Amino acid sequence: MLPVNCGSHVDYQNFVVTNLRKYYPNPNALARSTWDIIERFWNLNLSFTDTFMADKYSKFGPTPRTPSCMQRSHLLSIDFKVTSLTKWAAQLKMNPLYAILSGFEVGNTPGVCTFYDFLNRLWNSDDDHMSPHIHPLKTKIKKPKTKGTKADSVEKVTVADLLPTLEKTDFKLDEQPYSSLFKIYQKEFLEISVSTGLIHADALALAGDGTPIVTSHRERKKRICKCKENGIHDCNSLQALHSAFLYILTEDRPILT
Repeated sequence: MLPVNCGSHVDYQNFVVTNLRKYYPNPNALARSTWDIIERFWNLNLSFTDTFMADKYSKFGPTPRTPSCMQRSHLLSIDFKVTSLTKWAAQLKMNPLYAILSGFEVGNTPGVCTFYDFLNRLWNSDDDHMSPHIHPLKTKIKKPKTKGTKADSVEKVTVADLLPTLEKTDFKLDEQPYSSLFKIYQKEFLEISVSTGLIHADALALAGDGTPIVTSHRERKKRICKCKENGIHDCNSLQALHSAFLYILTEDRPILT
């Protein structure tokens, strides 16, 4: 059957208040950090998820869990630093607070398979991943022809060939398997942040992630000085350093400090 809409966000807030008074009559029994999470989810309206995901369920079969409660519960697991859905499903059964904040009745919480089924409904594709598991066989890397030279590239398509193709590609979000996630994020988080003044749409600055990653590599350089012939093995000449720097730039290699 189609999921039963639990009502408005106010109904969720009333549900939380009623059950917190029942299971936690002493507010001091909960830590301040826990109350911060309670307050954050108290104000988080996820009602759009229920209407948006209604057509992703069949009209037949047992009544499913409310989509907004499933989403809220998954977000709670992140806030409480429970990274395993299996462990989180077990925690929902043992900890009444987790069930209450999710919007579930204590003692009637979803299992781990229900969480995975919910996540699958958010993925608009029959394939589990963007690319198939079976990859073509890698081309055997050939050794450089001469000592000190760079080996031939095994890549069939270079970045220079790929970029012009991507620039001409018409990107359509609705055709992407993750489009449902983007729409939910835009409606329930991005637009709310803009309307409350947390994000100024007319003064945005975009930044790319430039996190440096150290990879396995071997230093290769070609000397242009005469230090080795003169018996100087610890070469510090400016000419040699300049040569090594130019070689790194031309070979597009990372400079590690």
